[in-house]
Amino acid sequence: MQIAESLIDWIHAHWVTNVLILHISLSLLTSLHVLLFKENDRTSLAWIGLVIFSPFIGSMFYWLFGINRIKRLAQKEHPQTLKEDFRNQASALDFHSLPDAWHSSITAGYAIHPVSFVAHNAITPLINGDTAYPEMIRSIKNAQHYVVLSSYIFDYDSLGRQFVKALAEAHQRGVTVNVLLDGIGVGYSWRKSDRALKKRGVNTARFLPAVSLTGIRFINLRNHRKILCVDGEVAYIGGMNVSKNNLVKTSKHPIDDVHFKVTGPVIDQISKVFVEDWFFATGKRIQFPLFDLHKPRPEKSHPIVARVVQDGPDEYHNRIRWTLINALVCAQKSVKIITPYFIPDKTLMTSLHAAALRGVAVDIIVPAHSNIPFVDWVMEANFSRILEHGIRIYKNKRPFDHSKIVIIDDVWSFIGSTNWDARSLEFNFEINLECFDSSLNAQLTQLFNEKQKNAELVIKEEMSQLPIYKKIRNNLFRLFSPYL
Repeated sequence: MQIAESLIDWIHAHWVTNVLILHISLSLLTSLHVLLFKENDRTSLAWIGLVIFSPFIGSMFYWLFGINRIKRLAQKEHPQTLKEDFRNQASALDFHSLPDAWHSSITAGYAIHPVSFVAHNAITPLINGDTAYPEMIRSIKNAQHYVVLSSYIFDYDSLGRQFVKALAEAHQRGVTVNVLLDGIGVGYSWRKSDRALKKRGVNTARFLPAVSLTGIRFINLRNHRKILCVDGEVAYIGGMNVSKNNLVKTSKHPIDDVHFKVTGPVIDQISKVFVEDWFFATGKRIQFPLFDLHKPRPEKSHPIVARVVQDGPDEYHNRIRWTLINALVCAQKSVKIITPYFIPDKTLMTSLHAAALRGVAVDIIVPAHSNIPFVDWVMEANFSRILEHGIRIYKNKRPFDHSKIVIIDDVWSFIGSTNWDARSLEFNFEINLECFDSSLNAQLTQLFNEKQKNAELVIKEEMSQLPIYKKIRNNLFRLFSPYL
């Protein structure tokens, strides 16, 4: 008892020294981690400054939000032999009779992400939830063997309850159903959708729960993928969460978006991404049916050549960024981008400017007002820099447009869940389809043109005439753009 009292008295008498020693030790440990694992020099210096000059708080923020990489397949509980099982088995490089100008892109793309392009796919754009959701629910209702669904947000609203009902009914008739929800995204509905599914016997899992003994330091890493695969016969991917706000015709707060219905052998690549995510979240492997190439189908032959490009703060880091850079190098006539958030890093912006300098027409559509005001301020701060060399930016006056599409020339397109910002390209787990097809590009170009009619061209002179307080506000938030 006397020893304990003496220790307390000593701590009380030297508390300033103890706090200082603790701060120095924690700052040193955190700074060493920054030096060893951060790649960006400016970001590293900013973190070290925050850690040193904000005792304890700076270190806490770093360990919560600064760690943007995670090793999934390399964990001890994931044997090395399982790695190859999750990889899409790549075949010999095949150019599929695509234009010669894109052969170098295909070669480089295969080196960036060694997943083969596969032919005979059909990809149908589904505009807004009014078109997409009935198709998705119909596919679930027609499922015979297996349904997998991954969503960042799954609202338990009138639309979400339709999905819950369809999934539960599929489970009741003997279909295997697995639903993967992001650990943060599930909180948008206070986990009501998760509980409703479990109550009806549907198998659910959470990807990186927001709070757990092992996962709290990965609170900044989110699964942003939207995947629905049914029986290996049909799949849906894109930018659309499960929410009634995407029902533009009836929603009080409508969100424009586009999803894609996929049929063909590329479905196997989509489902394997889900299988890998499910194993990471649960430790359990599932066997999802493969697309049957020999099954007779009434549809005509489908011409689209496509492959999956997945990305995340793990073994697949930077693959979408490099895929975009690779494609921009090959652009000859036009680049068209639709994105809800346009805050590209310096490398991507340089690639766009290089294309514009070659005479390529670069047009970008962003929302006039997104759902995150300070992101709008950062985009506005960057407009003057972006507009150099003839790049054009249009602000869509429609309700918030959440669409994510890149169209290059009349043959290449990139569709899926990725935004043009650090959150998507650094922190999120994303999935996209890289496609070659002139007919698909024509459909996407028509969609682009329709959105452009409702958009206002950004004029550089107008940006220079902004009130000084807006310039200060915009550029202040621009400093934090790597973390938005």
